[in-house]
Amino acid sequence: MKLLDYPAAIAEQQRKLLRAEQHVRRLQDVVNHLTAEIDTAIAFDTDLKNDAQRKAKRIELMKSAEYRKALANLQITQDQRAETEIDLTLLRNQFSALKLEMREAIATHELQMLDAA
Repeated sequence: MKLLDYPAAIAEQQRKLLRAEQHVRRLQDVVNHLTAEIDTAIAFDTDLKNDAQRKAKRIELMKSAEYRKALANLQITQDQRAETEIDLTLLRNQFSALKLEMREAIATHELQMLDAA
């Protein structure tokens, strides 16, 4: 990739990261909503007499397919977001390294020009 290509590639990776973050927020809202439903169900369950029973019921309700799927989707998306952040950091570092190489080449060329004069 050429030096001039990096800003556009970095911007595209930043957009990808933004989309991943938005997706994580949406999935987190789903998990939070499901957790609130579970907590509400436990709060209004008169059959639960103590904290141990409430805790056991909460664990049981969190084992539902819907909750587990929402949590798994959230975790997968968080991992994808982390991978996108890694790719963005790599692009930025490659860009910085290439700029340093170019500066070194310019400085070397300038020294050669001074030595020749």
